[in-house]
Amino acid sequence: MLFDNDKFLTKMAKAFEDSKTSKTVYLTMKRHSYTTKKIKAAEEASEKASGDAVMGADDKDKEYPTLVRLNSGTKTKLSTLVQPQDLDRFMVQYTNIIKINMDNLKKKERKKAAKAKKATA
Repeated sequence: MLFDNDKFLTKMAKAFEDSKTSKTVYLTMKRHSYTTKKIKAAEEASEKASGDAVMGADDKDKEYPTLVRLNSGTKTKLSTLVQPQDLDRFMVQYTNIIKINMDNLKKKERKKAAKAKKATA
């Protein structure tokens, strides 16, 4: 489901609290482009037909929104679309929630060979 940014952050915090028992939380971020594959293929075909394959300056400088997705188990799927002007505020809140919930991580298990090697050195 697509939520607004603040609602997504509160649901994200709740998903992390729920994940303390046994769930895994996956977070993904990617640039969101409004063009679909069909639209992009049609644009490329028209550029080839007209012979005008030069990229405009406005395409290079265009700012895209960011799509943030959260997947927790099979039932919880959340997403939000962060506009470029709101990205800094969103990232501050996003990182604060991540930092608060870092205690849920498991410690890395080290190999016995590495411990034995340090003991002899």
